Amino acid sequence: MNLTLVKGCLVCAVAISIDYDVCGQTEFQDNSSYQLSIQQIQNNLKIDGILDEEVWQEAEVATNFWLQAPIDGERARQKTEVRMSYNDRFVYVAAKCYDDPNYVIQTLKRDKFGESDEFTLLIDPVGQQTNGFAFMVNAWGAQSEALLSPSSAGLAGSNIDESWDNKWFVAVQQASDHWTAEFAIPFKTLRYKTSIENWNINFVRTEPGSNEIHVWAPVPRQFNAFDLGYFGRLTWDQAPQKIGGNVSLIPYVTTSLSQQHQPESISGTELDAGADAKIAISPTLNLDLTYNPDFSQVEVDVQVTNLTRFNIFFPERRQFFIENSDVFVEFGQFADRPFYSRRIGLDDFGRMVPILYGARLSGNVNDKLRIGAFNMHSKGDDQRMGQNYSTVTFQHRFWKRSSVKGLVLNRQAFDGSELVEGNFGRNWGGELNLSTPDGKWQANGGFIQSVKEGFNHKNHHLYGRFNYNGQLFRTFLAVQHLGEHYFADMGFTGRLVNFDPEANEIVRVGYTQVSNMLNYYIYPKASKRVNFHWSGLENFVYVNSDGSLNEWYTRLRHFIFFKNTSQLRFRLNNNYVDLLFPFALTDTPLPAESYSMAEFNVQFNTDLRKRLNTEMFMVYGQFYGGTKLTYRGELAFRTQPWGNFALGLERNDIWLPNPYGSLSLTLATARAEINFATNLFWTTFVQYNTQADNFNINSRFQWRFAPMSDLYLVYTDNYRVAGIFGPKDRSLVLKFNYWITL
Repeated sequence: MNLTLVKGCLVCAVAISIDYDVCGQTEFQDNSSYQLSIQQIQNNLKIDGILDEEVWQEAEVATNFWLQAPIDGERARQKTEVRMSYNDRFVYVAAKCYDDPNYVIQTLKRDKFGESDEFTLLIDPVGQQTNGFAFMVNAWGAQSEALLSPSSAGLAGSNIDESWDNKWFVAVQQASDHWTAEFAIPFKTLRYKTSIENWNINFVRTEPGSNEIHVWAPVPRQFNAFDLGYFGRLTWDQAPQKIGGNVSLIPYVTTSLSQQHQPESISGTELDAGADAKIAISPTLNLDLTYNPDFSQVEVDVQVTNLTRFNIFFPERRQFFIENSDVFVEFGQFADRPFYSRRIGLDDFGRMVPILYGARLSGNVNDKLRIGAFNMHSKGDDQRMGQNYSTVTFQHRFWKRSSVKGLVLNRQAFDGSELVEGNFGRNWGGELNLSTPDGKWQANGGFIQSVKEGFNHKNHHLYGRFNYNGQLFRTFLAVQHLGEHYFADMGFTGRLVNFDPEANEIVRVGYTQVSNMLNYYIYPKASKRVNFHWSGLENFVYVNSDGSLNEWYTRLRHFIFFKNTSQLRFRLNNNYVDLLFPFALTDTPLPAESYSMAEFNVQFNTDLRKRLNTEMFMVYGQFYGGTKLTYRGELAFRTQPWGNFALGLERNDIWLPNPYGSLSLTLATARAEINFATNLFWTTFVQYNTQADNFNINSRFQWRFAPMSDLYLVYTDNYRVAGIFGPKDRSLVLKFNYWITL
């Protein structure tokens, strides 16, 4: 059917097309009628959040926002008005968000999406739904930016990478019944084509007070509000022109004091320097260069308790690897990826390995084709060889949301400047991704081959997936096979590597994985307390290369999401495991036998908008012939808007039959975040982990004295906790970096 609506100050009414999901819910299929014109001005605007300039009185208005969550298809009750303009240097945005003054502000810290009263601008300058930018500000002026990319098959919506940083300007003002935000985004920050007169855009408003998300161009609720497939259009009076040379230099200087206590006490002082550069080869293609990069300011990894037989996947946090990272990382299935950037410049324990240099080219060649290529070289020393890492990848789009992709990876060892013959690891392959225009039906298939000296068979990774994302019903079926001689020296493989404690050796075991999920959502319209229910069933089956069953994991779950942001989750899990090798969880390894385990867990968090809130989790059940009790809790307190404080505790108590003994593991955390202003932060993170035998203190002071220019003071201290409590190592780092735009 058709609805007629009036958009802001437009003279003409426009029609949008609405049709129905298979389960009877309305979904918006075409946002082409959502258009906002943008006109050029000659002068620069003063970015103060006061929208009194004449341009804002004359600019076209985007308003009449829609609800996107918890329901869609209805108008937002809170009014939002957005206007845009530009000159030869900046894209300007003015937003007026009507609301009462009781804002929820979780933090003044940068890069905290979705937690406060916020307004977000979404831009896809190329208009091909392959990548985009998000610029957000909350009602107190804390700004964030992110990169958007298409989701992997099986995920609803777009991937959001909040680690990306770039230069732009914003100011806010508050009034009794609204707050305003004024943006200035340099054209040099964006990647766009000079021949395109229509960009894809959307505007998102986060309303934690009512636990709602509002969007200008409607997005079905089963996708996230940032989905690249549901943008409206920004119509330019003329296509934006190229903005001169677009080169940025980011030099840094660090000085550090360090002290090592294992195996002997060693102290040292170091002065270091390096630089990054960002060069726009074309408006949509960027070259990143780095020399002697330093990542000492990056926050430490959040430690976890690992009760599995395999390694844990940790996210990338280093800025150099972030922009356009999806063109490199979006291959493979689940955590099994041929490319995992943490293999570069980090060892197996997450400690930094010095990098000599790096170069990376990424972006759009044309409307359909994106490419990525990089080369990085890490330093060698007495403990390890130097390594050179190279990658070439492409992504070619066809139809509306489908693509074909390919990549080649190469790791090569060096002894000084000499290449080490035979010490290499290579991968090549491709992937086909198919999607209907609305993103509800998706399928993909991929093939990755590994090349390593002496391994010429059983050396591939095959995978495929089908999924459906409806409003009420969602499902996927995924299959993958990894041969025992498949190596991903620049990637991550979770289950291929097994440890045999009796032989004290690593054994590679190939496997086939079959996974499926069935989810059903209920949205009770009459309920005053519940937003929706989510019930689901998951199955993960792992079959050894000889056809025998290795593991079968089944989960039945029901989640309740309340209108006040609290959540209640129930899970019933059953896990069958046929151990191939003994499992050394305690001093006496568990025998290589079959085990059937059932457990039940419950999880609850209180209203996240409250200054004092908590999360509680408990699981109890069978565990490898014994019993396991896990309980976890976090207590958080917010002094709005300047302070966030949290205490967390996780405890795992495991009782195994004789002679395997018992095990108790404790992971305790404490975090204090003090925001003196939107450019001055102090964060301290303390972690106590008995499994890792480590007590860690990481305290970081950051002063953003100019856009994208920072002064950091970082203190890190590690102690052993088993036996006699004592120091391992500590460091104090002072880092200065400055962003220079040429």
